[in-house]
Amino acid sequence: MKFWSLLFAFVFMNIACAQVPQSNHVWIVTEENHSFEEVIGNASMPYFNSLAAKYGLATQYYANRHNSLAALMWFVTGQTVTTDDNASGCFNVDNVVREVLARGLTWKSYQVDLPYPGFQGLSNLNYVRRHNPLIDFTDSCAAAQQVNSVPFTQLATDIAHNATPNFSYISPNLNEDAHDGTLPQADQWLAAQLPAILARPEFQQGGDGLLFVVWDEGDLSNDNRCSARLTSGCGGRLPNLVIGPQVKPGYRSAVRYDHANLLRTVCDAMRFTACPGEGAVASPMLDFFNTVQVSTPFSNSAVASPLQVQAFANNSSPVRAMQIYVDGTLRYQTSGAIANASLPLSQGGHQIVAQSWDAMGGIHKSGVNVLAQSEAIVVKSPAPNATVSSPVLISANGNGRSPVYAMQVYVDDALKYEVSGSAINAKMPMSKGQHHVVVEAWDDSGRITKNGFNLTVLPTPSVVTVSPVANLSVYSPLDVTAITQDGNPVYAIQVYVDNTLQYEFSGTGLATPLSVGPGSHQFVVQAWDTAGGVYKNGTTINVKPVIVTIAAPASSAILTSPVTIQASVQADAPVYAMQIYVDSNLIYQTNGSAVNKALSLSSGQHNVVVQAWDNGGGTWKSSVSVTVK
Repeated sequence: MKFWSLLFAFVFMNIACAQVPQSNHVWIVTEENHSFEEVIGNASMPYFNSLAAKYGLATQYYANRHNSLAALMWFVTGQTVTTDDNASGCFNVDNVVREVLARGLTWKSYQVDLPYPGFQGLSNLNYVRRHNPLIDFTDSCAAAQQVNSVPFTQLATDIAHNATPNFSYISPNLNEDAHDGTLPQADQWLAAQLPAILARPEFQQGGDGLLFVVWDEGDLSNDNRCSARLTSGCGGRLPNLVIGPQVKPGYRSAVRYDHANLLRTVCDAMRFTACPGEGAVASPMLDFFNTVQVSTPFSNSAVASPLQVQAFANNSSPVRAMQIYVDGTLRYQTSGAIANASLPLSQGGHQIVAQSWDAMGGIHKSGVNVLAQSEAIVVKSPAPNATVSSPVLISANGNGRSPVYAMQVYVDDALKYEVSGSAINAKMPMSKGQHHVVVEAWDDSGRITKNGFNLTVLPTPSVVTVSPVANLSVYSPLDVTAITQDGNPVYAIQVYVDNTLQYEFSGTGLATPLSVGPGSHQFVVQAWDTAGGVYKNGTTINVKPVIVTIAAPASSAILTSPVTIQASVQADAPVYAMQIYVDSNLIYQTNGSAVNKALSLSSGQHNVVVQAWDNGGGTWKSSVSVTVK
């Protein structure tokens, strides 16, 4: 898996991720076990529904799976990690805490009924550890980090002292999150607590605050939906609120999203260098945001004076004005949603910020850092380290102290294109693979200025199924890992088993478990891109059954009480729990893949069932009938 973690990190860096508005104040509040239809439009939840009307609501948002801790792990790791709700260890997998610390940022988990900072127990009052996933990693288990899991009462103190962290994770208790309590109780708690958060500076006009109020999974009794087209296999349809000054007012998204997409949105907003698990190949929830994008120059590029700055606004409301700031000073302003300015710069480092003002009073901005020097070539296309299709558009300008009279393009040290003048705008065929491109400019003083960058040219769009491999015999759930190769943005990927849609995802790849019944199956992964391309990869797999073997008692045995029940599954089966039912009543449960338990049974005939649970939520069972004297 390490190789694919590195690959997904590569993909994450090469997908256009700079469009989600940057935020150093991300908040997540989790609620429990209710489906979209139970919450949205519910008259007993007036506060939640008022937020849904005012801010953003995801109308096609789904949980990746059921089971509290496993579902919540997807928010913070992009994978299941564990299906054991009583887990209390420290898992060494990439997670939000690791990425927050890597950027030098801060985090806290605010938990109602937590007795003291760093508490590691499974429960206290109405607090349960399974609703606090941030503390389950080697990064957060470290002594210096444990104390960032704090009682919820600490939040009021942190707000009063303006000491809230960059990333905040909030869990109400079992009564307040609608797990054990009612939906009106959950709404009352939110109405009492969220206004203090939304009053903070980052949630005012022009601020960068981003708040998600999201449910972990749908109704446990009847909601296993994966999407509008898939009624089973996942954790149900959820109401998810996206709140902040950069969010489109009153917006309702119809895009299919899940917890991995939320994680990717957090990664992009906080500018992580990697995004954990399936977050690396998930699409960010970009449609929720009013944005400003600086198209020229690229961030961290070398430039020359005067610098051409091009920026545009993508806004649900009419844009009244665009402004360009250099190092905090307003240098340009225009009406409309497009800015195109030529700005003199002194040599040295500068921050360029483009800002828009819309008809709703919204203020939106985006910035890049540049290094101004005497001569430079500014490349407009492609972006450094881009993944593209052939032919490749090379667009660049050369300028500086002396006029530029000629420009050239070298690909892998070979001259491929030249033109008179100070600009290049040419489509160039390139073979698939990695290339090093150098753009050169010749000026009247005899100077040669260069700008070099790497890019990857893709072959015909394709999807590579890494796992499961062809003709594999494996237990369910399948570890489905796939990646697309496409010069156009990929917006959806699907999994078909025996020509039936089993899973779909908004993203450029997959890294997810998938429950499939035993037997031989035709397995196909299909991708869709924004250019209308549809391509697929298929193979045949064999799913092995989990066999529950009851060693004792023998079927039809006549016994005296207590009756010892011994059972197990194959040693390599992905089973995490075993249960014993007597006459359809659950009598005993244990973690692991074997059970050995003496039970007191009344006289008469009994049906004994031993059931095993696999890591995908599947169940396997065997039974015997016994007579107790």
